[in-house]
Amino acid sequence: MNGTDRRAVLLGLGLLDGNAEQRDAASIRTVGLLYFAERPAVEALAKIPAAARDLIWLAERSRNHSRVIAAVALAGHADPAVRQWVLSTPRGLLSSDVARQIAERCSLAEMLGRPAVDDVTWDQAGNLLLAMTSTRNYRYEINRYDQAAAAYQRWVALAGTRPATLERAALMTMIAEDLCTGPAAPVAGDLREGLIDQINKVLTSAPWTDALRRCAGAGDPVEGRRAAWVVHRTARSGIPEERFAIRFVVPDPDPAGFPRVEARIVIDGLPIVASAFDKGPAEEPERLIYSGRLRATAEPRDVRLAEAYCTEGCCGGLYVTIVRDGSDVVWRDWRSSTPGDPPPDMRFDATQYDREITRAEQDHVWEWPARTLARRVAERLRADPTILGRWDCAPGWCTAYLKEYGLARLTFNYPASTGSFDDPFIQFGLVVEIRGQAPDVLAGELIESMKDTDPKSVAEMIGGSKDAAEKLGLAYRRPSRW
Repeated sequence: MNGTDRRAVLLGLGLLDGNAEQRDAASIRTVGLLYFAERPAVEALAKIPAAARDLIWLAERSRNHSRVIAAVALAGHADPAVRQWVLSTPRGLLSSDVARQIAERCSLAEMLGRPAVDDVTWDQAGNLLLAMTSTRNYRYEINRYDQAAAAYQRWVALAGTRPATLERAALMTMIAEDLCTGPAAPVAGDLREGLIDQINKVLTSAPWTDALRRCAGAGDPVEGRRAAWVVHRTARSGIPEERFAIRFVVPDPDPAGFPRVEARIVIDGLPIVASAFDKGPAEEPERLIYSGRLRATAEPRDVRLAEAYCTEGCCGGLYVTIVRDGSDVVWRDWRSSTPGDPPPDMRFDATQYDREITRAEQDHVWEWPARTLARRVAERLRADPTILGRWDCAPGWCTAYLKEYGLARLTFNYPASTGSFDDPFIQFGLVVEIRGQAPDVLAGELIESMKDTDPKSVAEMIGGSKDAAEKLGLAYRRPSRW
């Protein structure tokens, strides 16, 4: 460990990996503070049986990935303090497979079944359950956790004994939604409806409604919208009774990462995407519902209900063919990249089906102002291709993310069309801030500005290359907000 250059230090760590002893731990953790040596040092410490505290020390001073490696390595440790550190891994670092490994090695279901479960442990258990339904690691893992049903049952049973806080209310709301329309629904089985009812009873009890009311009136905009979101979701969280139902699911308005709003299809009470596809979320409302894709006609139509987390080109998606057959609508010829038998053909009463599609197409209650702005702008650009066409531009996508609550993002391409893949092009992007303005008014102003002023002059170049810009006669500018 006396190397004077990078290669010598890495060679030394490689030789120690699997061969180091406790006396080497202090040196390894110190060397691990070097940026390039961090990961091999963490991996070497993880293989020393008595170096748990040294590993924790280094992990807390390292990047997120090293923190995760350490948590997985220490998940089954006998020391309660070490296990507690593992369970404290922030939700933002918990991919689905990491959460499952921690839940299994820390005996999560057994832990929740003990006579006394403290508040911190209950919070951490909820984070693990929620993380296992994420597709951040390309697929959700809750269906691979054998003790999932027992863990949900015990966690929900303890909910009413917890002090009421906004964070816990948000946690329960997300888990209730997972049980209702998400990946937890298939694994909860017959327990599902009772678990959702129990959560709703807790969230609508006096201590919790009082706490939510205080948060809504506290003056903090993030707390206010999170409290309103809990109240709204709780009022709509029952399992749909219709044979065919659409539910728009909005994540916590103070999210970790960039989760998507989903249009979840529920058939006979079960979410079809969560039941048949484990590699990504359901499609967004704009793409699946407002586009009219679910409308059934006599001409069969292939519709993608979900795309893999890593894109369809990598790990596929879930498709179904939709066709009108007399007084019925038929969903048939399922295609999925998830192993196993596809869903069977399904028939729906056309009248009820059309009624639900119409209701969903008119439902914008879930939107926040920036998302409404994005929808309005996208609608105007689709309705009048000349708005961008006069500048030889074509619209791209327009949306808003919960993580950027007050912003909408719009993209467009120049030129509007190219003859081949090798032709030069530039993708432009605009960032629009709401700043308390009415979305419809702001959308109108933005559209009018595009009619009078070439949007290329104000947008940022976010795709293409400097060489492409020069070939198109444009002065290349590096983006600053993308």
